[in-house]
Amino acid sequence: MGRRSFFGERCLRLLRNPQMICAMGNTILRLLLIGLVVLFVVRQRLDASPDTAAPGDVAAEFINAYVAVSMQPGGGNTMDFVQSNAVVTERFKRALEKLYTDALKADPEMGYGADAVIGGQDCPERFRVKSSTVKGDRARVVLIGEDPDFPMEVKVVLVREDGRWLIDASGDLVKD
Repeated sequence: MGRRSFFGERCLRLLRNPQMICAMGNTILRLLLIGLVVLFVVRQRLDASPDTAAPGDVAAEFINAYVAVSMQPGGGNTMDFVQSNAVVTERFKRALEKLYTDALKADPEMGYGADAVIGGQDCPERFRVKSSTVKGDRARVVLIGEDPDFPMEVKVVLVREDGRWLIDASGDLVKD
């Protein structure tokens, strides 16, 4: 007979001792059960906790991403960006589409003539939060361009839905 390895000898000893197998099995089952309980609790807390992003952060992140798309060669497809964005309400998507569609009907050559989301034609590359006011499930954020030579402001209105802040209006669609 050949030599047995250290691991093989330990396995044989375990197999000959049923009480040790039961003890190890119980320990493994306990660890698995504890692991499942921990996973269940963590999952429940993640499902129950609302998105903790502040309205100003949501607004700045959205507008900065929007501006980056608009500055792509050829102007980027900002309508697709807005329509497919998860932090924008359906109400805002419909209002923006209606504004541009109505403008094209009124003036097929010029259309709206500006960018309604930022409320102008030109803008700085990045914005930061100037002010933020929260009243219940509504927030109003004023963003200002980071370039001191281009202090453009963009107003953004957000609503809290299902614990998350969503963009409900910005630029020319904000009603004062």
